[in-house]
Amino acid sequence: EISMDKQDTKVQDKPRVKPKPPTPPEQPPLPDTPPPDSSSDIDTNMSFNMSGVVAGTASTGFKLGNMMTRDGDATPIVRIEPQYPIAAARDGKEGWVQLSFTINELGGVDDVEVIDADPKRIFDREAKRALKKWKYKPKIVDGKALKQPGMTVQLDFKLDGGK
Repeated sequence: EISMDKQDTKVQDKPRVKPKPPTPPEQPPLPDTPPPDSSSDIDTNMSFNMSGVVAGTASTGFKLGNMMTRDGDATPIVRIEPQYPIAAARDGKEGWVQLSFTINELGGVDDVEVIDADPKRIFDREAKRALKKWKYKPKIVDGKALKQPGMTVQLDFKLDGGK
């Protein structure tokens, strides 16, 4: 058998009051100027500005006004410094790594290989990892990006304290 005991306390009912709806936001004032289509002065100024823009891009020598289409060699944009290996830092070792790599058409780094290192195999992994994150503006010839194989770089690993 299940039985429910009546409790001695009385429940108090509080009347609920509905909140007032928020007032709608004010409409922004309408602009006093007429639309551009109805004014001939604005059309004249616009054509003047457009001729100035065309002359500006022609005098800079950029094709289509875009720096990526300008002929030139690859230039570095992003250079990530390599992390110092923990074991080498603990042992106080310093050195360098020479790497060869290819700059692809998008400016990324491909085909990273170690040419030489001193000491051998201590800093190679971190040097390769950092170089793969570098970004270049690719070499442009006749408006087309080209691969640049056979690039070389030397990354030096020096402790701040130095010996």
